[in-house]
Formats: sequence, C-alpha cells, structure tokens
Amino acid sequence: MARSITAHVHFRPDRSMQVVVPGPDGPIDAGMTRRSKDIGRMAREAASAAYGGEPVELAILVDRPPWLWEGALVRPDPAVVDPGEAPTHPYGQVVAFLPVGGVVVMHPESGSGVYAPEDLVVCDPESIDPGVREAVVRCTGITASEG
Repeated sequence: MARSITAHVHFRPDRSMQVVVPGPDGPIDAGMTRRSKDIGRMAREAASAAYGGEPVELAILVDRPPWLWEGALVRPDPAVVDPGEAPTHPYGQVVAFLPVGGVVVMHPESGSGVYAPEDLVVCDPESIDPGVREAVVRCTGITASEG
C-alpha cells in the first residue's frame, strides 16, 4: 500500500514558490521554482528520495498567492491565452482559487479559465476603460477591488 503524503507550496516575497514535502524525519525543502508546472516533478522527486523509492501517493496544496485576491482585475500573459479566442479586451476578474494552485478568472466574453498565478498581471481598476470594467463586474457580480 502506498504511503499518502501532502506537499505544500509557499509563495516567497519575490513570487517564487518553495515546495516542501513531509519526510520521515521532518519537512524536506524540495526547492524553489517560478513556474507552477515544475511543482509536481519537484515534489515527486523529493518524496521518492525521502522514502527510498517506496510507493508514495502525493497530494499537493498550494498557498494563495499574496499578490492576488478575489475581485482583483487581471490580464493574463498573452503567451497563455488561447489564440482561437478573440475577445475585444484582455481583462478578467479573479473569482476563485483552487487548492492545487490554479486561479479561476472570469472574462465577460470568453467565460472562465484557470491560470497559473505567475501568468496573471494585476491591473489597477482605474486604469481600465470604465465600460470594460463594468462589463467584467456585471459578469462576475463581484465588485472590482484593490488589494
């Protein structure tokens, strides 16, 4: 039977992520990364080394990124936006956080999407055209807010 463990991911002030895996003798620092896609590999490698290849069932919990909050107006990095979608503006609003690290963003034209925290840029609500801002807020029902 596989041992069940839960790794934790903590955000550092520089927005990097520290991966910590529980080991047989205490927490193990599995390293730092700036990309969410590295977290699973880092946690699996650390768990495998800590338990000597013994089968391990691994869960991962990710803290909420401190620079994002529910109601924040954001724009995703253009590199991660589906090129098949052609919205008239890039702005959406954070509506939820997933325990595995994803950030749910609602866009009034293209619906909701899940993004890695590092792929989102927080926008000052006052810097967004009022009509666009109102469309986003109307779609989510959440008042746009500043952190």
